Amino acid sequence: MSNKFLRYDSERRASPRYRAKRGMVRDVWIGVGVVMLVLPAPAAVGALALLATFVSFMILDETP
Repeated sequence: MSNKFLRYDSERRASPRYRAKRGMVRDVWIGVGVVMLVLPAPAAVGALALLATFVSFMILDETP
């Protein structure tokens, strides 16, 4: 898998770099979940969910 542009999504998802990114996204969601439990206000939960979603897409983005 030395090719920079992998042909199939399954190859990309199996790469160590992508798995590390998924681990970061998991950690972001765990952190946001803990904050949501501490601040159970509906507005805070909604704002944190939107922020975590945006950050997750930003981390997993593959565009140069």
